[in-house]
Amino acid sequence: MTVTAPTTQAWREVLALFDRWADADEAVRDAELRRIEAEHPALYPRLVAMIEADRAAEARDFLAEAASLPGDTPAASHTAGTRLGAWELREPIGAGGMGQVWLATRSDGLYSGRAAVKLLHATRLDAQAQARFAREGEFLAKLTHPHIAQLLDAGLAPDGTRYLVLEYVPGERIDHWCDARKLGIEARLRLFMQVCEAVAYAHSHLVVHRDLKPANILVTDEGHVKLLDFGVAKLLADGADAEQTELTRAAPAGLTPEYAAPEQIEGQPITTATDVYALGVVLFGLLSGARPYTSTSRGVAALARAIVEEPPRSLTAALRESPDGPASRGASLASLQQALRGDLDTIVAKALKKTPAERYATVQELREDLQRHLEHQPVSAQPDTFGYRARKFAQRNRAQVAVLVALMATLVLGIAATTWQWQIATHEARRTQAVVKVLTDIFTELSPDESGKAQVPVLEVLRKGWQRVEAGFGADPALRAEVARPLGLMLQSSGDMANAIAALTLSRSHMRSAGQTHTADYLKVLQALAYAQSRMGRLAEAKPLLEEIIVTARAMKEPAGTDPLYARIQLGEIARREGRLDDARRQLAEAVESTRRELGDNHTLHRLALMESADVARELGQWQDTKRLLALANASAQQASKTESLLIRFEVAKLNVELGQYREASAQLRGLTRDMGEHYGPGDTYTIYSGTWLSMALYHSGEFAESDAVSTTAYAAAQRSAEPHVYQAVRNLIARQLLRRGRHLEAEPLLRDNLRDYESAATADPAAAARTKALLAECLMRAGQPQAAAQALGDILRSQQQALGHRHLDLLPTLVLQALALDASSGIVSARPRYEDARALALQALPDEHPDRLRVALLHDQARWRATGQLADRQAMEASIKAYARALASRPDAASFSVLSDKLLETGPAAKASLKPLLALLAY
Repeated sequence: MTVTAPTTQAWREVLALFDRWADADEAVRDAELRRIEAEHPALYPRLVAMIEADRAAEARDFLAEAASLPGDTPAASHTAGTRLGAWELREPIGAGGMGQVWLATRSDGLYSGRAAVKLLHATRLDAQAQARFAREGEFLAKLTHPHIAQLLDAGLAPDGTRYLVLEYVPGERIDHWCDARKLGIEARLRLFMQVCEAVAYAHSHLVVHRDLKPANILVTDEGHVKLLDFGVAKLLADGADAEQTELTRAAPAGLTPEYAAPEQIEGQPITTATDVYALGVVLFGLLSGARPYTSTSRGVAALARAIVEEPPRSLTAALRESPDGPASRGASLASLQQALRGDLDTIVAKALKKTPAERYATVQELREDLQRHLEHQPVSAQPDTFGYRARKFAQRNRAQVAVLVALMATLVLGIAATTWQWQIATHEARRTQAVVKVLTDIFTELSPDESGKAQVPVLEVLRKGWQRVEAGFGADPALRAEVARPLGLMLQSSGDMANAIAALTLSRSHMRSAGQTHTADYLKVLQALAYAQSRMGRLAEAKPLLEEIIVTARAMKEPAGTDPLYARIQLGEIARREGRLDDARRQLAEAVESTRRELGDNHTLHRLALMESADVARELGQWQDTKRLLALANASAQQASKTESLLIRFEVAKLNVELGQYREASAQLRGLTRDMGEHYGPGDTYTIYSGTWLSMALYHSGEFAESDAVSTTAYAAAQRSAEPHVYQAVRNLIARQLLRRGRHLEAEPLLRDNLRDYESAATADPAAAARTKALLAECLMRAGQPQAAAQALGDILRSQQQALGHRHLDLLPTLVLQALALDASSGIVSARPRYEDARALALQALPDEHPDRLRVALLHDQARWRATGQLADRQAMEASIKAYARALASRPDAASFSVLSDKLLETGPAAKASLKPLLALLAY
């Protein structure tokens, strides 16, 4: 039976005929059906298909499976042990609308791996179906994303059946996974946002899923979402070709009724808004445990009518039919209703609008509204009223109000510190009035109406205070200087180093002119000013301040406290940053001993000296010393403050990244970045750096989408940072990760901007400039200019060796890139010495089983095999491939390495390298 796609009006008529048939008594239904056939011959085939689909759905729980037209039969007979290319079928694990799915394993002996093999139904082997199936493979090949099941291979079985080899995802459907763990609303939203990232990525590649539902969204044990089955996806196209690029033209046969959008039911064009609607239904269920419509229990036709005609319920109203909803979300009914009321109700309602144009324009907009909700910011779906903005302001600014109180106390104390100079009470009153005016102006400017913001960061409060003090106390320089000291210290602690330097410089000048240099307060101002200058990258300005602390402390009659010891630690850190590692190691070893002797093992400065010493050992590649020093710092941290504990956790997590333990590091850094954001604030340097290292760990774990999301957040915060090197570091990270994924045209402008900054007098950083130049040389290689790249890398390598010696880890990427560039331009004879140098440095500086060490060994061994053609060298390369595959086994995209390894193995002895597969290795 052929059933053509109906128009909107035809759908309504078919639904009316279905109701007419369903309302008839069982005994006269056949006669009623014959009358309908005579009266409406054009609609009769569609009605019969609907009746049969309705009966089949009722027999198997239609809410759990997609309705389908009759006629589907099992796939062609395949048995366990059947070989399909490099894969061997093990056992059937499911069936879909177009075929059967088998669990398979890699069978060529290179390495072990599992995959899901999808076979086309035997009854659908006509040329058109074959073309559709092949096109599905083409679509999936475009979707390389950590939250989308990856296409690994495609081909024809011996009997002519087409097959796709897809990443095998061991996981549980998202709603069951959440319920089993009693996840709260926030955790469910964050998981759902991963789904949004995957769908948005697919949309950016012009692919619409069209069958989004919990059964197609799995969650792994680690909490990572995997989106399955683009078998009913539609490739967006312009003009007349649009109809030709649909994978499944008969809309009702390729969708799940419960998650179908009104336009799918009515046979209207499918767009990205269709997926937005389905995501709204999925989100509705995740949040409430119920369905948007009350008609889901009355059959497919009733459900279809509800989707087209009835308004969906609110989340809170749906809770009444979900008695287990609160318990499975770890909440009471009242607290769950409170959580769902307001923003979430409005967001879901917008996603479920009947008209596509009224929904969110993109999935990314839906995700951004959920992010804003989690951050207590106004969402785009809510009306922008004063009351709504004011309520959000109150939720977000408790800490800011507390800081204003502290600022008031600071200003009052500033007055108290100088009132001894004044004898006239009226003058004191005038000063008090000036302070009151400053505070009044700050409060006024921070209101939602004046600032235009629902959230005003603590740092902005302090900045406003400093601006007002500068402008309002110009006629009273003594008061301004006194207030500048506590404000400068608060600005430095809050991360605004530029304003802190201005305030503390003013305070230092005043204290020097007032003869207050040999005091504890003066040392604290010097210390904070040196720290701020160092954080701004102005090491030349920081060093004399630190040396002044040490000299001044010796001349003081009163005890100098811990400032001289801290200054010694900072001087050691500056030596490390300048590349003087031997000098840094000596100074910090003295600081470790001095702090232990004078302050004890449990003092904060002793832990700081240990951590700075660990940084030096790390840069020297002395991993055992690094671990030992961090272990000592961690062991003494039982009584540490929250700030210290965060910093020690950060150092440990960074070490795990540098040791190649990326999954462990990413787990640590997720929680750490959140905790740092809560403790320091989202715009603080430590929070940004934690996010940067998290992005790096996620990238090397193959979690590209989450890595991109984290780096985007860090980048936005870094752009607002007053510390330029923070912005440069995040920009370089993003550029490097873009470059390694082959997107050199996007990476190059970011790298050139960074190089300009690294070479400028104000923010000069020669080591970072050299690393950036090496990445720009990689851009040349990817643009097809290996000879120019090889020459540039030679110059870079010489400058690095002169500044850092021959065993610094910064040299390793330069050596690898130059080997590749020489290999592609001059040939293997010129390149082999660089491959050898890279391998020697990796063996010396990186721990066993480090992915970078294994990757360098693989590059070295493939070069040797190509140069000699000897069987032993071929076997060594195969062993390196297997070792590297084991190191990548925990990555979501690990199976895709099999395709790359096949290409490497297919390469025989050759004088020059083919850059494409070798550069692809850098993405891992």
